[in-house]
Amino acid sequence: MFQLIDGTGSDPIAESVVLVRDGRIETVGPQSSTPVPDGAEVIDATSQTIMPGLVDTHAHYHGDLDRVRRQFRKQLYFGVTTARSIGADPPDKVDLMLKAHTGQVTAPRMYTAGLGFSYPDGFPPGSPVNRPHTEDEAQEMVEALAEQGVHFVKMWVNRMPTPGMKITPEMRTTVVEQAMTHDLVPVAHIIEEGDLVQLMDLGVRDFLHTVEDADISPDLIERLRDTGTVFSPTLTNIHAGWFWIDHPELLDDPELRAAFEPEALARWSDPAHREEAAASPTLDARKARLAGSMAFVKILNDAGVGVAVGTDSGAGNGSWNVPQGWGTHHELELYVEAGLTPMQAIVAATQTGAALLARGEPEFGTIAPGKLADLIVLNRDPLADIANTRDIDRVMQGGTWLDRTTLMTMP
Repeated sequence: MFQLIDGTGSDPIAESVVLVRDGRIETVGPQSSTPVPDGAEVIDATSQTIMPGLVDTHAHYHGDLDRVRRQFRKQLYFGVTTARSIGADPPDKVDLMLKAHTGQVTAPRMYTAGLGFSYPDGFPPGSPVNRPHTEDEAQEMVEALAEQGVHFVKMWVNRMPTPGMKITPEMRTTVVEQAMTHDLVPVAHIIEEGDLVQLMDLGVRDFLHTVEDADISPDLIERLRDTGTVFSPTLTNIHAGWFWIDHPELLDDPELRAAFEPEALARWSDPAHREEAAASPTLDARKARLAGSMAFVKILNDAGVGVAVGTDSGAGNGSWNVPQGWGTHHELELYVEAGLTPMQAIVAATQTGAALLARGEPEFGTIAPGKLADLIVLNRDPLADIANTRDIDRVMQGGTWLDRTTLMTMP
């Protein structure tokens, strides 16, 4: 007997059949009443769990294009069949992302925001993103993104300690309005309630990270729910700053070692670096930030506000603290630790993420007739322990079983 988790939050279905034809799910039903066509390839998933492919709504890809392709394959290995690259893609990477979006590259089904927007001396430091000085410049930059064919327009709306500035409300208005003029979806990296409210007033409904103010108004939480606003909290990116100090034994795990970028693996494998990180004067503040962000995620979920899985993997100008693919599963674990049920965490990584990325009715993210056949076959039950999402037997993307034995080793 196996169980089917369809990604909608409905109860799992035992002893089911999933029939795939021409890349899409044709039929889902009980084994007793769903005939299997003669000549069909049959995969016996007895004692296993089938669930939708994972969706990571917040990722970054650094390095040359060959390195980016390797990062794509790492995500596929871990069952991430759709992802969004959010704000760090110059035109050559946009072109690669668009090819991945249409299946021309071995990669998750990619969405991209091209290069995001920030203050001229603002966050993220040193990154070659769009930093307009005037509203006319901002309009031209959004127009250039539209011509490239991106799907989203991102803004970083948080300040650097020095000089303490962030993208102005007037500039945000220009970027959002221009994005909407070109039928592009605006997305904002925020941490303060006032910025959240101003951007919501402009029509933004897609937010990255969490509000870090001490308290958030219950009226605002209600507004978030009623407007269909969704957050991608990226808890794993916060946790990765010290997680490897607490769990150095994981650095010997072959799958994790393969998922890590070599620089990060070497850094965190060095006991001296771990000791230095453990002695950091900012460590307690970062732990408090994670605790606050986890509490915020619980508040959102309890109120019915959308939470989508996003890892911020690849962020940090080459710090690579969050391994591609592996980190998506860690994000699920942190949601459960924050108080979500395993089923709620799975929905965040499938249906909610798909609805956030797709325009109109998503073609992926759930297991239902007509949907693209993105499937993961697990050896153990993720509802019993969310960490079991890592115990993957097979991954299907668009109706094709992926060769996981070569995804991590291809040059």
